[in-house]
Amino acid sequence: MKIIRVVAVLMLVALSSCEQNRVYNKFEKNFKEKRWQKTDVRTYEFEITQGATQYNMDVHFAHVFGYQFPSVPLTVTIENPDKTITIKKINLEVTDKEGKDNGDCAGDICDLYANVFEDASLAVGKYKVSISQNFGGEYLPNILGFGIEVTASFD
Repeated sequence: MKIIRVVAVLMLVALSSCEQNRVYNKFEKNFKEKRWQKTDVRTYEFEITQGATQYNMDVHFAHVFGYQFPSVPLTVTIENPDKTITIKKINLEVTDKEGKDNGDCAGDICDLYANVFEDASLAVGKYKVSISQNFGGEYLPNILGFGIEVTASFD
């Protein structure tokens, strides 16, 4: 019984330390008919309050297992506190060369995380991130959710 308590305490400590690094996390499941429309730009706003720290940003793409497209092109537009704009093109690799899903799948639900930037120095202030999908069709099908996570990377 003591071992179970020790393991539980260690897990709580590990989880709480991850939460301390999280600056922003938002995940949305509001895709009508599981479709991400071409005109639907997802916007997220967060604030950096601590300078002299490195930050990471990841996108979280949830989709139906057996996704029919091997990759999903995204455009990430970041409005910095000084109002300058940074644009990044990201190609979410949904499957590998053998067709195996790159995400973490459980049942019919897969979660794929992709890095937008890593160990970046961000100025203190408010950021606005807009993400659009650049799929060739009118909409991207079988989307269960999408979001971003910004974390501080303490060494």
